[in-house]
Parts: sequence; structure tokens; C-alpha cells
Amino acid sequence: MRKYFIKTYGCQMNLADSLIVSKILNDAGFEKTENIKEADIVLILTCAVREHAEKRALGQIFSLGSLKKRKKCLIGVLGCMARGLKEKLTEGCLKENFVDFLLGPDAYRKLPAIIEEKFKNYENKPITIIEEEKETYCDILPEINQEGIEGFVTIMRGCDNFCSYCIVPYVRGRERARPISSILQEIDFLLSKGKILITLLGQNVLGYKDKENDKILDFSYLLTTIIEKFPNLRYLHFLTSHPKDLSFELIEKIAQLMNLGKLFKELHLPLQSGSNRILRLMNRKYTREEYYEKIKYLKELVPDVSITTDLIVGFPTETEEDYEATFDMVKKIGFDFAYMFKYSERPYTKARNIFPKISEEIKQERLEKLINLQNEITKRKNEEMINKNYPIIITKNQNNESIGRLPNNKLAIVKEKLSIGKEYIIKIIKIDGWTPIGEIIKE
Repeated sequence: MRKYFIKTYGCQMNLADSLIVSKILNDAGFEKTENIKEADIVLILTCAVREHAEKRALGQIFSLGSLKKRKKCLIGVLGCMARGLKEKLTEGCLKENFVDFLLGPDAYRKLPAIIEEKFKNYENKPITIIEEEKETYCDILPEINQEGIEGFVTIMRGCDNFCSYCIVPYVRGRERARPISSILQEIDFLLSKGKILITLLGQNVLGYKDKENDKILDFSYLLTTIIEKFPNLRYLHFLTSHPKDLSFELIEKIAQLMNLGKLFKELHLPLQSGSNRILRLMNRKYTREEYYEKIKYLKELVPDVSITTDLIVGFPTETEEDYEATFDMVKKIGFDFAYMFKYSERPYTKARNIFPKISEEIKQERLEKLINLQNEITKRKNEEMINKNYPIIITKNQNNESIGRLPNNKLAIVKEKLSIGKEYIIKIIKIDGWTPIGEIIKE
């Protein structure tokens, strides 16, 4: 039996894709290994959204040349970089003949056949398959890690928003949604395996739409259907959301489900910039004022909701005034957490042709200042939790400690070994770094 090793870079979508790849290969008679040295097939599942992730993956790919010299094995590059960087890979590692195939995100079904073909014709030229942008893998139930209680369900693939800095529509294709029936089937499967915390994934889940009997079934309908159909589902969560698709009506539905204790009280809503001028250049289709009003309304309905976001500094033409507008929004909203990045130029995107560019020195300076501000806010919010009681559901044991999720989806640690999947009431006694530490007051 041939063994495969898979290394995954990037977002939760890629992690979910890696489970699909494992299922396809396992069903075809291959065996997964965690030891790259004993693998007959080495797969690198890549991300091209940011340059940093791309460079890490490229470094891993080029390091595999020595492995190929030691044994007969296949090396495959999967995912976003296969589509977006075919030329670079062809000129580099493919030219040196140690990468055997590249498959885009919609071509994973072909893996078993390609592997067999390459072992039969080992010295032949590399195979590159990108595939049509229609695949949703809606009929494939993912390979499940038996440990833990968290599961991920991809409800849609691709993106139609074409933000000017973002490569996703070019490497993952246009937006397409899975049928609700297949989503429900996968959730039912995950629940049968003990996965009671489910995260719905998509580039823009709020834009979800499915057709059934000439009716358009939207994201609000999907949330309601999942929660009504699966009473044994403990918490539902979703990533990622686009502010332009967050209507006030949808905010009310989300708030209702949060207050019922069925949705984690957390919303990840990427702001990207607090400057209306930069938002227009980014093609984000909302203003800072619209974003703020939506967050304000959700906080009125769910006072203890946690708001997290993504922020980009140093977008082309960003002035000090534009940057200060972002800085001001971070202070005004008080995000619980933020993923903050320097603008990273990506192939195919419109932002490549927006000038002038911002120097690395200025980008770094602005990023550090923003990180320091957000760290202060996060620290203050965490300290406000001390001496308060929270329900916690245990997700993992590590050494003699337990890690769990609070209702706002924040991780907390209890300094004793507890039952995974069981809920407790804890009192937060201190903050260690960025992590709340609690002690049990009630089982």
C-alpha cells in the first residue's frame, strides 16, 4: 500500500480541503503517514493569498529536491499556487524535474489516477491540471480526525467580489454554493463522529444562495435550518463574512441565534481599512460609517459579542490621513482581536497597477503602531474578564491542562485534565499572555 504525506499551508478552507484530499486518497487505497521520510507521495497544499504564505510553501517545495534524490517518490503541488504560479513553478522546481504534478483546487478528484500514471511513467514530464471552476466536492464526506469535537464544513467555494488586492477569484474561481442538502448531510456525518462545534467556511459565507423549487435559500435560511434540524449541535460558527452582505435583517437573525446560545457570540468581519478613499480603491463596496453602524447594531442586540477583524496597512496611495482613519476606527470599535498585515502585492490583481506604492519602511512603521494599539485593546478586554464566570466547553487536553472555548469563541485554559466535550462553569482568575486562565466552580 502506497503512503502519502500532506503538508497544508494557509486558511481553514485549505485545512478543510486537505480532509477532502485525504478522503479521496484513502478511498482509492492509499494510506496517510505523518512521517515524510516513509511517504511514497508528498503533497504540498498551498496558499497564495499572501506573499508570506506563498514563500513558506515555495521554501518547502524546493527543499524536497533532496528527498527525491534519496528515494523514488512523487511530489505534488496542490491548491492556489498551482493555479496562480504555474509559470514560476515550471521555471523553477519543475525544470529541475522533482515536482511531478500540479493540481488546482478543483482537480483533487483526479489525484489517484494521476499518481498511478506518474508511477507508471516516472521519468515523464510533470502533469499540470487546473480544471473547471465548478467543483464543490458536495458528494464527498471528509476524512475525519477522531480526536476533538470541532468540525469544518465548506458551504461555498470561490469569490465574486474582486477586491482589488485579492487573488482569490483568480486562483479559486468564481463563487458557487453547495446545495443545502449536501451541507446538512455533512453536518449530520460530523455530528455522528462527535463533532459538536461546527464552523461553516467560505470566502464570503454571507453571500450564500441555493435554489430549491424556484426559491432562493440564503444564509439566514441556512443557519436557521441547521440549528432547527440538529438539536445536538452545541455551537455553530462561520467564516468569513463580507460587510456589504451583512444586512440589518441578517444581523437580527444572527443576534437571535447568538442569544439562544446556538451561535458563538463572535463575528469576524474584515474591515481592511478605516479610510473611505482606500475602501473605494480596494473595491470593498461599503463605507466606514456603514461598517460602524452594523457593528453598533449587533452590539446593541448582543452586548457581550466579540468582534474580530482583518486590517491591511500600506495599501497603494495610503496617506497618513488614510492610515489615521484606520487607527481611529480600531479605537472607536474596540475589536477583541485583529489580524493585521502589510499590503502584499498579488499577481492578477488591480491593486498592482495603483500607484504610488508605499515603502516597506512606512508599511512596517504603520503596522507596528497598529499592532501596539490593538494589543492594548485586547489586553484591556481580557482583563475585564477576570473574576467573572463563564461556561466553557472543553476541546482539547494538553499535558495536565484543558483547553476550551467560551461562548464568545475565545480560548481559555483550565489547569487540570477535564473531559473533552463536557461543559463546565469557570471563573477567570488571571490572564497568561493573551489567554484567560480559569478554575472550575461548577460542573
